[in-house]
Order: sequence, then C-alpha cells, then structure tokens
Amino acid sequence: MNIFILSCGVFEPELNKILDDIKKERLFKEDINVRYLPFGLHTNLNKLKDVITNNLNNIKADKIILLYGSKCHYMFHEFLKDYDNLITFKDSNCIELIVGHEFKSNDDKDLYITPGWVLKFDELNKFINAVDIYDIRQQYGQYDNVIIGDTGVCEFTDDMIFDLFEKIQVPIEIQKIDINNFKNKIIDAIKKAINS
Repeated sequence: MNIFILSCGVFEPELNKILDDIKKERLFKEDINVRYLPFGLHTNLNKLKDVITNNLNNIKADKIILLYGSKCHYMFHEFLKDYDNLITFKDSNCIELIVGHEFKSNDDKDLYITPGWVLKFDELNKFINAVDIYDIRQQYGQYDNVIIGDTGVCEFTDDMIFDLFEKIQVPIEIQKIDINNFKNKIIDAIKKAINS
C-alpha cells in the first residue's frame, strides 16, 4: 500500500522527526511519501482550495492523509467530499494538532505558535501580503504574549527569538510540549489509512 501525506509546511519540523522515528521503530511496512505545501496558503482561501485540490488530483496513492486543520478552510467538508481515499483530522488548526489542549488559555491575548511558525515566519508574511515591518507588527499587536510550543525538534537560539521579537514587537515565551501528542495523531491517521 502506498500512503501519501499532503501537508501544510508548518508541520515540516515535527512531521520529519515523527516519520523518521516511525521508520526507525518499524511501525509500518507501507511506503509513506510526503509533500509540503507552502505555509500561509490559508491566508487566501481560494488559493488554498486550488492548490490542495490540484495536488489531490495529481497524487497517485492508495490513501492520502491531508495534514491540515479542519477549520483551515471553512469549505473543506464541501470540496473534499468526493475524495474517497482521503484521511483528514478533526483538530481545528496546526496549534490544536501539535500543541493539543495542553496549553489551553482563557486569555485571547495569548497567541500559541509552533516551531514551524518561527522557522517559516517570513514565508507566512509573504502570503499575507505584509507591506512592511509595521504591517506585520499591526497583525500581531493585538496579542500580549506569543507562546512557542517547543516540541524539541529544533533549537531556539537567542538570535532567533530576538529576530522574531524585532518583527512582531510582542513578548515571546517558550514552553516545552510533548511531541508524542502529535505523533500519536499521525500514527492513528496512518493506521486509519491502512485499515479503511
């Protein structure tokens, strides 16, 4: 069986690590291929739909795991309904998929992000058509804190954090989170692909 994961680029740091672990642990004998789409497509819903459907139409696989949050496009349920070889996730977005409910906050002034956000921050801002640094700062200015859920897949240097702070001008915290939450979701999706 050939399984293909079509993924938002924000998941690349964690997914590469997880798939490497799965291979070392010999959890599955199936071939699992991955294609990462640019992080930030969700800022233009028409483009997100077109890129995903074009990829789905051209991928040759027995099963395709679509690694996006269920609310990354409000019409996912509509335009994905005819793909009978598709596995999707119930989690709303990348934060829920990776961080889970581990850092549920009642404060809407906290923005949780993942390592992929930090590593691909400039890629995201290319898609939101940020005109300049002031435009970027205005986008994030509604938050009191940005909290990076550190899954341990990369090292956050002082320079990286300072660079991000310079761009958004919002205090940044780093909180350790368990990557196994996300790993278990990926393993479950692969099992579902194999058994469905």
